[in-house]
Amino acid sequence: MPVDRPRTRHTALVSAALALLVGCSAASGARPDDLSPASATSVATPVAEPTRSAAAPAPPAPSMAAPALVTVRLADAPWASAIDAAIDGRDVSVAVGVDTRIVYEHLGLQARIPASNQKLLTSMAALEAWGPSFRFPTIAMARKPMRDGVVRGDLWIVGSGDPEISSASMAQLASRLQAAGLTRVGGSVVGDTAAFTREWWAPGWVRGLSRSYVNRATALAFDGNAGSGLPEEHAAASLTAALESLGIEVDGAPTVGEGPTDLTAFTRITSPPLHDLLTTQNHGSENFYAEMLLKALGAHATGDSRSTAEGAAAVEAWAAGWGVQAQVRDGSGLSHEDRISTQDLVALLLLAAREPWTEALVESLPGPGEGTVGVRLVGLPVRAKTGTLFETPVSALSGYVTDAAGDQVVFSVISRGLDKTTASAIEDEVVRILAGAGIG
Repeated sequence: MPVDRPRTRHTALVSAALALLVGCSAASGARPDDLSPASATSVATPVAEPTRSAAAPAPPAPSMAAPALVTVRLADAPWASAIDAAIDGRDVSVAVGVDTRIVYEHLGLQARIPASNQKLLTSMAALEAWGPSFRFPTIAMARKPMRDGVVRGDLWIVGSGDPEISSASMAQLASRLQAAGLTRVGGSVVGDTAAFTREWWAPGWVRGLSRSYVNRATALAFDGNAGSGLPEEHAAASLTAALESLGIEVDGAPTVGEGPTDLTAFTRITSPPLHDLLTTQNHGSENFYAEMLLKALGAHATGDSRSTAEGAAAVEAWAAGWGVQAQVRDGSGLSHEDRISTQDLVALLLLAAREPWTEALVESLPGPGEGTVGVRLVGLPVRAKTGTLFETPVSALSGYVTDAAGDQVVFSVISRGLDKTTASAIEDEVVRILAGAGIG
């Protein structure tokens, strides 16, 4: 399958789209979608600088120690012996942490394929980059200002990574354009195709299989990018129909293209808050959401390339900022080349528990009776991300559980070579042991 080369010509478009919302999603409670239609705004605004350095590191070697902020003090307790017994010599990596201490590990230093536990890294990097209230904008733009209600030329739709754009979204955008005074589009409605690179592949994906588990990640998505055809064209057709239903004339047929760099914004709609997107992503293990987020993280970190590779480098750099070496190839965990040790994953989750966005992270994870956890761990105070790859095979479960003393305990269990039933039984037993013990 051909892969498009990264381009720089799209930099001003989504950098500006994201920058339009920087500060609007702060804890003040201001909601961008409550704003009145925007006046014409230059798109030359640069994207905000990343929180941490995003220089792309070389592929990391397996971690050999916990980050400096986390100490390793292994417990000699009955619950630790019980976990040993549950593992029973099988190829299972386990780490357990409390506060800033790793208190148990078994093969915890081995770099493992995390499967969908990779979404934990994507989630944490996104929360640190933007915060839980951030909303991704989708902006209506044109080359010339509207005059007397008429856009002379094409009306462009420029996305920035909202995974939930639909016909309802386009109807909302049409209403905002009407409120801004639009009565006619002298050209076509055009869906921008250049804001993200268009590759539908990551190193370590299984050819002929992995893409069946995730749709192509495009900055302007539509209906989850399911079905045939270009999602940007579907979005353009939907907005055209919505405008015409409001009595707004559109002279040309909907189409797609690479938006010019001199576009001016008229108005915008925004995604649900990031914490809601992460809840959808992590409860249902939605690969599409994770790959959209990854490309957006590449845009945030570099202000230039919006590729899977640049997003992966941004997540690696975020982890390195905490002293953790992670090998990141995608956002979803479909890649068999993703690597992190359970000890490092626990360390990240321990450190995340001290961040202002920790509540959003924990709440994004399913508990018993929810999402991919389903009927497992019923009655236990646990929230965790599952993970499964069948080809290797790999199974994973990582998250937070409250122990018998009321302390928050972080755990990560990643196995390989075991059937899913056996692997899940070991994961669940580890959580039950932790929930019933006084770990701290």
